[in-house]
Amino acid sequence: MEVGVSYVPTCNAIHPAQMARAVEERGLDALFVPEHTHVPVHESVPWPPQAFAEQYKNMFDNMIALTAAAAVTTRIKVGTSICLVTEHDPIILAKQVASLDLLSGGRLVFGVGSGGRIEEMAHHGVAWKDRWKVFRERIEAMKRIWTSEIAEYHGEFVNFDAIRCPPRPAQKPHPPILLGAMAPRSLDRIVEYCDGWLPQRVPLDTFKSMLNDLRRRAQARGRDPNTIRITAHRFVWEKIEPERAALDEYERLGVERVIYRIPSEAGERTLPRLDELAEIVRARH
Repeated sequence: MEVGVSYVPTCNAIHPAQMARAVEERGLDALFVPEHTHVPVHESVPWPPQAFAEQYKNMFDNMIALTAAAAVTTRIKVGTSICLVTEHDPIILAKQVASLDLLSGGRLVFGVGSGGRIEEMAHHGVAWKDRWKVFRERIEAMKRIWTSEIAEYHGEFVNFDAIRCPPRPAQKPHPPILLGAMAPRSLDRIVEYCDGWLPQRVPLDTFKSMLNDLRRRAQARGRDPNTIRITAHRFVWEKIEPERAALDEYERLGVERVIYRIPSEAGERTLPRLDELAEIVRARH
C-alpha cells in the first residue's frame, strides 16, 4: 500500500517542486493537491470558516503545481484531491490531464468532484441543480477524447462534433478517475462511471461502513468490487503517531493508497512533518 501526502500549494508555503522532491527523497509515494479556481466574495450559503480557509485564497493552479512537482521527480504519483470538473471546459481539461500524465511518465491520479460551493461553480456557468449532470457529461466526454483518435460527444451540457485532441495519456485507457464524494448516490456514480473512490475527512469506522456499502453496490450492478481503486485522504496531523494502526487497517481493507494532509507552511516546518510520517511508514516494514 502506498502512503503519500497532500497540501494546499500557496504562495507562502513550501514550493511544489521542493515539496515533491522531499516526498520522493523520504520514500513516500505520492503528492496530491486540491483546487479552487477562485474565492467568491459573497456567498448565498456561507460555509464555516474552516471549510474555506485563508490558504485557499492564495493557492496555485493545481495542474501547474503538479507539473512543477512531476518535473523534479521520477517515482511518486502526482494527484488532484480534487479537481472540480464542473469548473473546466472538458476539451481543455482533457488536454491538460493527458499532457501531465504523458510528461510525468504515467504518474497522474485524477481525483475529481462536482464542487460544493454554489457561487464558485455559478461563475463558471454551472447551476447547482445541474452540477452532477454536467459532471458526468464532462467525464464521459474526456474519456472519449483520451481513448479515440477522433472523438465527438453530444449531450445536454457538452456538445462537440468530431475533433482531434492530442496527446493521449501515458496510462491506458486513461489516468484513474477517483471520485471524491460521500453521498450514497455518489457511491453509485463511482460504480457506474469512475475508476475508484477518494473519500476525504472520514473517520475510519465510517470509512469501513461506506466501503462495504460501495462494494455491495458494485456487486449488485455486476461490477467486480476489486476493480474499484481506493485512495483514502486523511486529515490527521497533531496526533499522527496512532496512524501506525490505522495504516495497517487500511491495508487490510484493500486500500491502494493513503494520503495525509500536511499543513501549508514553509519548508522548515513542513520537512519535519514529512520526516515524522516517513518514520511511521518505515516502522511498518
